[in-house]
Amino acid sequence: MNYQCHGTPQSQVLYQADCHFIQQLRPLREHLHNICRRFINQRVRVQTIDGLVYEGTIVNCDRGLLYLRVENPEQYGQRSNDFIIYLVLYELLIITLLLLY
Repeated sequence: MNYQCHGTPQSQVLYQADCHFIQQLRPLREHLHNICRRFINQRVRVQTIDGLVYEGTIVNCDRGLLYLRVENPEQYGQRSNDFIIYLVLYELLIITLLLLY
């Protein structure tokens, strides 16, 4: 897919990512995707660029999203043991991804 660096004539561009940044980001996102896919069904600890920490089991990784079954769903106001959150891979660019045993 080729990203085009210009808005449509009828719209006002509020923000537009730099094309060079996108070209650098895409391979990194793909790299993270490949790492996460290798550890599906494994327990991990994930730290986002904002410092948020999640522990759980990787359920899936698809289209730039990491699906994580969290171990303490009550911290998210849930009582179900099958509470799955999704994290956007570009938010995980500066992450700690630890395999937990």
